[in-house]
Amino acid sequence: MRIERERNRNISILRMLKKSFSYRVIRAFLLVLVLVYLLYFGIFQAGYHMLTEEISQSLYTKTSFMINAMEEEIGRIQKLQNECLNDDILYYTIGAFSIMTDSEKTKKLLDIQDRLSILHESSTYIDEVFVYIPAIERRISSMDGVETVGSGEKQTLLDMQEKLAESPLFYDQGAMYLGAASPYSIAGMQNSRMFILVIRLSEEELETELNFLNEYQGSGVKLRDCGGEYELNVGKNLELEGLKITGESLQRMRDRTDHRKYTIFAIHSMPLEMDLFAYIPNRTIYSQLRIYQNIFFGCLTIVVILMACYLYVIYAMISSPIKTLVTNLEQMETGDLNVRIRERREDEFGYVYIAFNRMAESLQNQMEINYKQKLLTQQSQLKYLQSQINPHFLYNSFFSMYRMAKDEDYESIVEFSSYLSEYYRYITKSAENDVELRMETEHAERYARIQEMRFKRRLRVTVEKLPNRYEKLVVPRLILQPLLENAFEHGLNNVEKGGFLHIWYEAKENRLLIHVQDNGAGMDEEKLDEMRRHFAQRGEAVENALYNINSRLKIRFGNAYGIEIESREGQGTLCSLVLPADVPEENVPGERRSDVQGIGCG
Repeated sequence: MRIERERNRNISILRMLKKSFSYRVIRAFLLVLVLVYLLYFGIFQAGYHMLTEEISQSLYTKTSFMINAMEEEIGRIQKLQNECLNDDILYYTIGAFSIMTDSEKTKKLLDIQDRLSILHESSTYIDEVFVYIPAIERRISSMDGVETVGSGEKQTLLDMQEKLAESPLFYDQGAMYLGAASPYSIAGMQNSRMFILVIRLSEEELETELNFLNEYQGSGVKLRDCGGEYELNVGKNLELEGLKITGESLQRMRDRTDHRKYTIFAIHSMPLEMDLFAYIPNRTIYSQLRIYQNIFFGCLTIVVILMACYLYVIYAMISSPIKTLVTNLEQMETGDLNVRIRERREDEFGYVYIAFNRMAESLQNQMEINYKQKLLTQQSQLKYLQSQINPHFLYNSFFSMYRMAKDEDYESIVEFSSYLSEYYRYITKSAENDVELRMETEHAERYARIQEMRFKRRLRVTVEKLPNRYEKLVVPRLILQPLLENAFEHGLNNVEKGGFLHIWYEAKENRLLIHVQDNGAGMDEEKLDEMRRHFAQRGEAVENALYNINSRLKIRFGNAYGIEIESREGQGTLCSLVLPADVPEENVPGERRSDVQGIGCG
């Protein structure tokens, strides 16, 4: 009976533990842990296959580039060789050698050597260039000069002639040669050509080129001809007998010497009749992945132990007040600074709650103060910049009108004064801070025409028409003219003649770009980077019209909009105003919105 009661008691305790919050938290934690293990296993497998694909693609790209580069370079050498083959000096020397004086013979042979030296220096692939002339039994080399051919060497050269008759690319005593023979035979000897021109390719240079593919520990590269006469190895020398390819292939095999598995990419060159192999040990490819795997599981084990202890303390003692605090912090994180903790406690968390409420109230007050200060600063800054521009521009404009009157150019005076009056009517209009884009572009064009008339001997201005669908877009006032002013003042200021300013429009996705391009002085990379850093900032008021326009647009429309700039020193500047392509007017109701957005110029 007692045993039965003890058993029932243990069952009750077990059921109570299963219903407790701590038990549910631990169970959820273990479930999450299992899911993390499964997720990591999936990520590891995906990374394994992705890494295999990346290595394969890298091998493909590099080996393809290497074999193509070799084909192009050897093809180029062949063209130069054929040009040298038809050199008149060779044929003249052979034909007239018997009637030349010794000094003439020496001169002609040295001329031939100079011609071979030029061919030698044309490519790093070339180790030596020589020509063999059977009729005079001379071998002329770019390296060794002119030599008389002995009987033993003569037979070697004749053997080369037979090989190059089969293929211009041939192999002899472990070296690679590129040969060509004269199309003419020696009189009475149909099988013997007047001369042969042979290029010995540099094995050292080929090794240097192939070493570009040998970038991993234990990897290697092999270049071999299809006939098995030539083989060049860099790095690991992997036995590849029986491995045949016709195009491009990715294969895996085990080496018979070290019994390691290798990933091999092979590519065949039809012009060269050669195969190029690049191979990497599998353990090298995946060693870094295994290191991360071991680190992950080690850290995860430690984390499990620590988290188990931590959860026991946290959920037993302070889970409830922490949850309350976190909930309110998350609510504040969303931007709600009106959040307050209403719960009253007489412990340490009570002080934390009071401090939180004070912090929230202080942040709310500070944010309001800073926001208002920023708006007022930007508005005053823009008005200050506008007041700086007007007197100087007005003086220059009246001086231009004075010169037109002095020259009795009345038509220009009428046109100029019309532009000028419309210009000042627009910038002194303070009823609205927001205008239609059509009005802004018309104002900018009037400014550009005024400047064009002032400097008509130095520059010209072209302005494309604003597309009709963008005419009603509502934008802040005076955002385009400062871009033009910047181009005239800094880009075209020192241009004596041939200057131009081009304004055009481009729609990209949901953005409208207004481009202002000049062919003026441009700027260096340091100055361009400095301007781009300023353009990347938001809401900073500085004494620069472009920076303030950029800040106004970012505050108004978001960080995706503002000013973009491209420039090269001495090649002009492209300054682009980036606006949203669809800004409903009802969302920006004139003066009422200006107090909120802080973008007024009036």
